[in-house]
Amino acid sequence: MKTLRWLSAESIHVQFRQFNHTEYKFLANMTPALTRKHLPQTLLALLPFSLFFPTGIMYAGIVIFIISLLVAGDYSEKWSNIKRSPLSIPAAVLLGIVYLNAIFLSTENPLRWSALIHYQVFIFLIFFISAGGGQWQQRAKTVFLAGAVYGASVYYLTHLGVMPDWRIFKNYEIYAGNKSIALGIFHAIAAAWLLDTALSQVNLRKKIIQLGLYGYIAIALLLFAMTRTGLLLWFLLSLIVVLRHISFSWRGALLALSAVVCIAAAWQFSPVARERAAVTMEAIRGFSGGQMGTGQGNRLQFVQITGEMILEKPLLGHGVGSWLQQYPQRAIEAKAIETYGMSTPHNDYLLYAAELGGVGLFALLGLYIVIAVTALKMGARQGMGLFLIATTMLVGSLFNAIVRDWRFGMPMMILLAVTLLSDDDQSALSDQSASEN
Repeated sequence: MKTLRWLSAESIHVQFRQFNHTEYKFLANMTPALTRKHLPQTLLALLPFSLFFPTGIMYAGIVIFIISLLVAGDYSEKWSNIKRSPLSIPAAVLLGIVYLNAIFLSTENPLRWSALIHYQVFIFLIFFISAGGGQWQQRAKTVFLAGAVYGASVYYLTHLGVMPDWRIFKNYEIYAGNKSIALGIFHAIAAAWLLDTALSQVNLRKKIIQLGLYGYIAIALLLFAMTRTGLLLWFLLSLIVVLRHISFSWRGALLALSAVVCIAAAWQFSPVARERAAVTMEAIRGFSGGQMGTGQGNRLQFVQITGEMILEKPLLGHGVGSWLQQYPQRAIEAKAIETYGMSTPHNDYLLYAAELGGVGLFALLGLYIVIAVTALKMGARQGMGLFLIATTMLVGSLFNAIVRDWRFGMPMMILLAVTLLSDDDQSALSDQSASEN
């Protein structure tokens, strides 16, 4: 009888109306995001997922985003978004220094125009900022974390031998240059961000799920990622998050003890971490003893030889593209055969100081500091994501070409746009987070 009543004409009519109402609400929520005005934000919210695929997919997404940005119109609002951003002036100053150097101080360098392209990553930051802030940033965070879970799953499945031999999985399976390093860095950021979300969560069920996902990503990073920088950043970023949540109570003491146990376990069960640490220490000992060819420790060669370039022209540098022009010959003369064919010194601070001098180095550090200070002003809850990105750039630039190589630099620009919130956006997201918790 209940089934007959449910199938009655009146009941079906009521349920149909309820279905239409639900469908209408869904479409009403989706429609604004798909309008011409908001389409750039929608596309930008999806871009973080592309970071866990080959870079060509990310570039294609960026091209589509820029086209949508131009088609969307309302350029006055986009210009207002740029002017309101605390990052626009530091980025513009840095770009101005690069252009002046290329035009007036690099005239004798035939590589200056090709080298100039690598400095243009900050233009894309301005494009991303022009889209403005809003709810799309919270969706972008979810997309980024989902991408990290996907990437961790690929690590596990690839090393179990069940993934097909496709190019999109190669950077997870074998070391394939900077993209493999970048994947480790992205997973380190995502893991720390998840940990902060979990420790801020008051809903026990959600907290357990988020901590489980943190462990899922962190274990994959520790066991399979081929990057010392990623491992270092995982430790450092996770430590920052833990320190933020520690209080002088039994809960804080338990959290600190858990952090120590996790770090000890990571060291014990991660052969990659132990091997990389041992090789690095051996390289330092060899280099200090006068050995130039020291395997994975050849970054010390970059420090010595590039340091000599910097001392020759400390203020304005040798010009855009000068490192790639001069380093090979300098390396051969110093018998640093292992590094003479490299395209960068694997350190953005060295590169900027050598090519742009102290002026360019100061501008780069100024941008990093503005990012970190902006994150602190946003507050611990809403600013943690941005602070994690700032720390990643500050530390990562010591060991990799974080803003010179677009495999690193472009994702950093995307993540900066995702985590940089206006005052209105912070208030809205704080209210939303409180209601969800």
